[in-house]
Amino acid sequence: MSSKDRVAAMLACVHASPEAVARHDRTAWLGLFSPDAEIHDPVGARPHCGAIAIARFYDTFIAPNRIVFEVAYEGVCDDTVWRDVTIHTHMATGLSLRVPAHLRYQLRAQPSGPCYIRRLCAHWELGSMLGQSLRSGWLGLRSNAGLTRHLLACQGMTGAIGFTRGLGGVGRRGRGRAERLFTALRDGAKAAASAQCAPQPTFHVDGVSLASIDALIEHARGLQWRKLIAAGRQVTASIETASGHGIALLTFDKRGRVEQLRWEF
Repeated sequence: MSSKDRVAAMLACVHASPEAVARHDRTAWLGLFSPDAEIHDPVGARPHCGAIAIARFYDTFIAPNRIVFEVAYEGVCDDTVWRDVTIHTHMATGLSLRVPAHLRYQLRAQPSGPCYIRRLCAHWELGSMLGQSLRSGWLGLRSNAGLTRHLLACQGMTGAIGFTRGLGGVGRRGRGRAERLFTALRDGAKAAASAQCAPQPTFHVDGVSLASIDALIEHARGLQWRKLIAAGRQVTASIETASGHGIALLTFDKRGRVEQLRWEF
């Protein structure tokens, strides 16, 4: 399979996911995942691992709702497809939610044949989504109560508690540190950028490892960013540099410092 054909097969696999969601085609959607696949949705919550858990995920969050994905950007790097999206969820109660997200599909591509999703990571903020629903007043309260009952029915208490783990993570502090790091990189301020990082951070641009923060600064010329999302111990951002549009993924250590940064265009 040529490189061009491989990219086309990866994108076809990823595009098939929201298409199956829109049709409420449970069989087709589940068939996109490898037997050992994982779903982290949102990142930071308890992951759904394996076919049975992923089927329960579908029954809990997809089956009762109408979901539309508004795509602003997508890109391919190595075995991963990134999508910069807004997720529009219309619940049976009549409540509609608009959730900014970055979706990361890690695929298992066959030398000749179909691709399968082996890991889906949905970066979005659970706390912000709950706040949005509660601002809808009684409708939001009724919708959240219904979701809780349905979550308990499909996944039990363990699943419900695991879902609430999505409320933790680096949060506002992580977004603030990411802002300061981006600002320092754009301005070429090496010391200020290093101050936001762990002692031995790793940097990757389009799958290529960089030897130093100086090399990263070279790639950061004209850096612009928006849509910072904190999920679990990671922050993602939509970025633009001289290389074009892309998505940044920052991973934080236990002390809240950036230990890994990946840019993918």
